[in-house]
Amino acid sequence: MIAIQILEQVINGLLVGAYYLLIALGLSLIFSLGGLVNLAHGAFYALGAYFAVKLADALGFGGVLLVSPVLVALVGLIIERFLFRRFYHEDPALGLLLTFGLAMVAEQTLRVVFGAAPLPFSIPEVLKGQLLVGDFIYSKYRLVMLAIAALAVAALWFLLQRTPFGRVVRAG
Repeated sequence: MIAIQILEQVINGLLVGAYYLLIALGLSLIFSLGGLVNLAHGAFYALGAYFAVKLADALGFGGVLLVSPVLVALVGLIIERFLFRRFYHEDPALGLLLTFGLAMVAEQTLRVVFGAAPLPFSIPEVLKGQLLVGDFIYSKYRLVMLAIAALAVAALWFLLQRTPFGRVVRAG
């Protein structure tokens, strides 16, 4: 019984670690490519979550998995074009202040638009329930999220290590 509880906690830790890893990889890529520490990175992550919650009824779970990151990328491209680009060759402290201010503005804007209370997000029927293996019980949804995070990390590794674009990124 103790071994099962340890296994559940290890998988929980892997899942939370995978979420943090994805956020950290994005932050690291932005810093390595632009030399800008983006303190607003968490706000972009939150914006993606709000997009997913608001679009879930119209697009379904699979749709928001695809559309939400694209929408955040478009917002990111606009902000990069009109704000970040000006600070790439400036004192790093200026970029740090810009992204800190952007994070504060984004956080308060999200709070005004969506409220401070947590928003419900329903799990699709196919992912509801648990996986039962002997005495081991674990949420199907969490296992799928862990698999998606692992696939995203593997895809990023492939992009950076095995493509011409990745060679350019690593050279930078």
